[in-house]
Amino acid sequence: MRYTNARILLGASLLVATSTAQDSAIPQSFGGASRYDAPTYTDAYGLSAAASTLPQGDVDYSLRGQFLQHHGDFMNRRQRYTPDVEIAARALPNQRVNNEPGSFDMLGYDFDATFRPLVSTDGYLTFGAYYKARRYLASSDFGDGGANGDNGWGDETLYGMGGKFGFGVFLTDNVLLEAETHPGVWSDIDDTLHHQDFDFPSFAMFTVRSLDNFFFKFGARYNQVYEEAPWLPILGFSWELSDNLRLDVLAPERFELSLWPSQSFGLLFGGCVTGAEYHVHTRRTGLDRNQRANARVQEAIAYLGMLARINDNVSFQARGGIVIAGEYSLTTGANAFDPIDGPLDQGVYLEASLGISF
Repeated sequence: MRYTNARILLGASLLVATSTAQDSAIPQSFGGASRYDAPTYTDAYGLSAAASTLPQGDVDYSLRGQFLQHHGDFMNRRQRYTPDVEIAARALPNQRVNNEPGSFDMLGYDFDATFRPLVSTDGYLTFGAYYKARRYLASSDFGDGGANGDNGWGDETLYGMGGKFGFGVFLTDNVLLEAETHPGVWSDIDDTLHHQDFDFPSFAMFTVRSLDNFFFKFGARYNQVYEEAPWLPILGFSWELSDNLRLDVLAPERFELSLWPSQSFGLLFGGCVTGAEYHVHTRRTGLDRNQRANARVQEAIAYLGMLARINDNVSFQARGGIVIAGEYSLTTGANAFDPIDGPLDQGVYLEASLGISF
């Protein structure tokens, strides 16, 4: 029964997101440099979305048709292709925290869905859901293994799950304002949820098109990737260097150079910083029962990867690289536990995901 609240939250978010994915919705992103090939709207990286079935010379006055006419090229080129729904698996094998005994394997499994139903020719709402799980399989001596009177960290699963709500509106043909909040549970879900188990990662961002192939981005975001700086400005850009090469930067958390030998296949070179804070609950009995604390994880990753568009609706992505830095602060929540605290050693990072677009 301890999972009931979280499951209700996730299920409600999925229901809302699915119910809003109607014909008037637009994909999460169109991808890159665009061209119009009637009767479809086709981008240079393989996405085709219905634009109009009217005879040549006629105007499509539908909501979707008018949105694509005025803002389709902007949406197509502001970032590389990202599917509406993504199911991913990640692994950090044999990872160590510097100056701490033992090691761990982290297995991650994620679900992320974002839908953007149009509400006007210049704007849309955002609905969606996310589920991110980190399963840690620790060696018996990870977390001192009883050296300081505790029994080590043991195996643990940390969850982040919730909904997405927001909007996007074109202030002019070349300026897009987007704002989203992602309220949810960030916890080990080992006890009844309290207010400390909930968080609301959010952002607001302007995207300004200064050239046909250059988009400047700025705004602010709140999350727990950086322990000392949950509130930070956003600053970045997307630049189509050529028809087959683009650079996407969004500081302080990610950058990527992508090369597209064909419309349906891309090579990815980049880096990102991931992390979160989770509220954990001790499962012990006696004096330690129902003790709570916060566990923090952060990884800085450099990767190589590929993205293949199997067809208009299905894509596959794989990435591999190294953890070049990071910071971990782990606890069981028990009073006597000596927290695992320190930078990550370098290690291997692996990820594969399946994407679905509507």
